[in-house]
Amino acid sequence: MKLIMNADDFGLTQGVNNAIASCFKAGIVKSTTIMMNQEAIDHAARLYHQGLIPEVGLHFTVTTGKPILSPKLVPSLVDENGNFHDKSVLIHKTDICEHEVYQELAAQYQSAIDAGFNINHIDSHHFGGVYPALKSAFVRFANEIKLPVRRIDNIVAGQQGLNVVTPDIFDMRFFDSGATAESLKQYLLEHKQNYPSGVVEFMCHPSVEHDQALPSLSGYTDLRARELEILCSTDLKDWLNEQDIECVGFDYLAKMNKTQ
Repeated sequence: MKLIMNADDFGLTQGVNNAIASCFKAGIVKSTTIMMNQEAIDHAARLYHQGLIPEVGLHFTVTTGKPILSPKLVPSLVDENGNFHDKSVLIHKTDICEHEVYQELAAQYQSAIDAGFNINHIDSHHFGGVYPALKSAFVRFANEIKLPVRRIDNIVAGQQGLNVVTPDIFDMRFFDSGATAESLKQYLLEHKQNYPSGVVEFMCHPSVEHDQALPSLSGYTDLRARELEILCSTDLKDWLNEQDIECVGFDYLAKMNKTQ
């Protein structure tokens, strides 16, 4: 079985960025996704261009911060202050403009390209890109750009209309109380039994301990340091080797897609 352990939130803070670099060095994490509307983007780009972050995808963001486009061009996505709606608001909105979603996604993608990132897949922060009102635009953009994406059936069932490759499974349980080494091993053994030759993706959110910039940007803070410790563990890496679970990135999926 192949494991894609994707580190979400690259670019959120320097502490997150440094933790992700440490995870890549340790060898379990081989994929990350960049948030182009956050303040630590320049720091993330420096780590990438130093060769410390080999594989980067786009973490399409519509639930935190401001859009890349002028808020006037995406009025259905922002509040009166020009900030993206909170996820608790966005998931229930029915008046989202599909064209605005598509244009903002395209702008974030182009911003990543302009910053020198070789984007190899797409997912979305807080799964915002696959909320009911945004999913069709996300699917259309993914099909046009022809890059692999994280599975889009964890919020709204089904992947109908999606014509690009995805992992066989996306598991979001390595988070909060589920972010323990023993839980991760249990989840992986479940998937190995059901998909012995499959590709399973887990998200992760590492950061350094006492990341002072995080509390104002995310409700998920202290446990990120525990994730970092687990993902840099030689014991976990040895266990994965013993179980014949190979860590790969989204480049693996892209290559597999070309051979099919």
